[in-house]
This record gives sequence, C-alpha cells and structure tokens, in this order.
Amino acid sequence: MNNHKPKLFLDMDNTMVDTLAVLNLATEQATTLGLTKPDQIPGIFRDLKPLPHLMEALQQLSVYYDLYILTTAPWNNVSAWSDKLAWLYEYFGNDAHSLFYKRVIMTHDKGLARAEGGILVDDRPYHGAAAWEDNELGTAWIQYNYDQKMQWAADGGLVDLLIATAKVYQTQNINIRTALLKANQIRHLKLHGPMDDFQKAAWEK
Repeated sequence: MNNHKPKLFLDMDNTMVDTLAVLNLATEQATTLGLTKPDQIPGIFRDLKPLPHLMEALQQLSVYYDLYILTTAPWNNVSAWSDKLAWLYEYFGNDAHSLFYKRVIMTHDKGLARAEGGILVDDRPYHGAAAWEDNELGTAWIQYNYDQKMQWAADGGLVDLLIATAKVYQTQNINIRTALLKANQIRHLKLHGPMDDFQKAAWEK
C-alpha cells in the first residue's frame, strides 16, 4: 500500500491552454515583426485562456495527486518564460495555497524529471515527453486529446482515468505506471500515439 500521493506532471501548451490556435493566427504578425516563428512574439504566452473545465478538473485531481507543471518555453523568446509563470500566478495564485506553488519546472528535456516518478500529461511526444513511457522507472505519458476522451471536459475520460489510477496506486504496492495500466484495462482508452512522430503546424517545420 502506498501512503503518499502519486505525482502528476502537466504540460501547459495545448494541455492547459489552447496555445497552438493563437500561434497559428499570429504567423503574419511574426513576419511583420521580423521574427522567424510566432512563438517568438513577446507576450504571446501571457494572456491565453485555460482550456474548458481545466480548473474544475485540477481541483478534483489535487485531492489524489501532487500536481506539478512541466513545460517548455521557446529559447528565443525571453518573455515566454516569465509570461508562463505570470499566467500561473493569475489563475492559481502565488502563495502556499496555490496548486503549483514552487512546483514549476521549465526545461527542454522533460525526460530529466522522470526521476521523481509519476505521470506526465502532454499533447506531444517532443522535448522528452515520450521518454516518460518507461517500464523500469515506472513512469507514463498520457497524450492529451489523442483519444477524444482524453480531455478535461470528457465524461468517463482523462479525469476519471487519473482518479481511478490514483486509487489503484494507493491501495496496492505498485508503481504509478502499473496502476495506470490496470485502471485502463476496463476503459480501453488510447493513452498516446506514436512516440517518434507528430504532425506539426506549418510554421514549426
């Protein structure tokens, strides 16, 4: 029996906020500013809106998990790094009562965070997300929105699966990856797509 909460790591872009839709609309603006890509536009990550039902879902999941942010910011956009933190302050607060108080990791290799164990929810396999599929470490990657039920708003989908996984984990002496696979045996949800391929937007290539 595990007496502590498992860890749940969350990507931000296209997992917590609808970033790609905003960036796709800003390609012309980037060109006007003399930038190569829209994700280099200063301030573009600051005013994004949370995905539907995100806030309610995270409140539910915080009962069962210790929550962490594990995100990447464009290297050539200095403001993106601070804007992401400011976004978290706005929606979750900036004190010890915040779900993510001092639990934010920004990196270009998310695989490095696996040492802590847990599940990563991320919309893409890149930047080390797919490396969380690791039997030896007992970690797992769930691809947000790959299965139509793998969304915050879906009944019988992502949130239900994660809660069921935490309950299995807490009642059995197994790692979180094994608990996830057991919880999914009766749900048959598609946890992720190919780990080495993903269709990028035109400006990303």
